[in-house]
Amino acid sequence: MSNYVLKYTRDERVKYISHLDFIRTFHRTVRRAGLLMSFSQGFNPHPVMTIAMPLSVGVTSSCEYIKIGFEGDYSEQEIADRLNEAFPKGFKITAVKRTEGKEHDFAKLDRAVYVVEAECGDASAFDAEKFLQNSELLVMKKSKSGVKEADIRPYIYDFSAKCTADNKLILTMCLAAGNTYNLKPDSVIDAMEKYTDGFSVEFFCVHREKILAGTEELI
Repeated sequence: MSNYVLKYTRDERVKYISHLDFIRTFHRTVRRAGLLMSFSQGFNPHPVMTIAMPLSVGVTSSCEYIKIGFEGDYSEQEIADRLNEAFPKGFKITAVKRTEGKEHDFAKLDRAVYVVEAECGDASAFDAEKFLQNSELLVMKKSKSGVKEADIRPYIYDFSAKCTADNKLILTMCLAAGNTYNLKPDSVIDAMEKYTDGFSVEFFCVHREKILAGTEELI
């Protein structure tokens, strides 16, 4: 068995596909590509495959990762080419890296960079510097124990906002992500509205630009 990490993108055409539906799509794509996946041993074998930080429905991305085992010694370029030929439109493999052991450990991923385009009632009412000066940002956040108030300020590592000519805000934010603490852009939007007088967001779309381990990308 040979192990690989695949980096892939998901664009507007496939942003409403759920995590489970994507897994089914990926399995079919591997079969169409003629690649042989490795399977676990035991009574109920399943593909040896791990997805890093499953993407929320409605979000596009240029930095998704899968770790997968293949029964065969394929070259990195061969895997990329064969999967891209078989993938439905909207998905694309952008990098493949053969891996051994834990050199590409998904557990080390702890933050993500998002670009959010927000349509606002009055974009000029929002001041990013003033927003970040708040020592705490309390919002209602869903967790495993239910919905409760949480301070998200410590988990916003970087944040900037640019106002466009057509009254939109382009927000770039680096947020905590992963198993320890996961902060979604939606909660940051909630805090922006709560802590800025006269400001509201009417609609926004989210793109995940990077997943990081500290300041480094996996591949």
